[in-house]
Amino acid sequence: MCWGTPAVVLELSPDGSTAKVDYGDGVVREVFVGITEEKLSRGDIVMVHAGVIISKLTPEGLREEIEFLNGILQEAGESENLLAQLRQNVIELAEKIKSGNA
Repeated sequence: MCWGTPAVVLELSPDGSTAKVDYGDGVVREVFVGITEEKLSRGDIVMVHAGVIISKLTPEGLREEIEFLNGILQEAGESENLLAQLRQNVIELAEKIKSGNA
């Protein structure tokens, strides 16, 4: 089993082999681009595993994941969901970048 983490693409290297991403925590990290079948651009939401972008995600898919995480925690009696908040931050940053406001 692997653990991938959603992030938003902030910048791509000129040759497209690396990208700078934000996982929703405001810290910029450099990762490798491991997908070639899909063109990446600034503001795209991606899944990163072990420092490599392995796929593109949609905001809708990420929203479904947030609802799922919130449901699990609600059933467990927990109220704070840091994972959901980080994912929401990724969506909001991607939307700002795509609209030209970031």
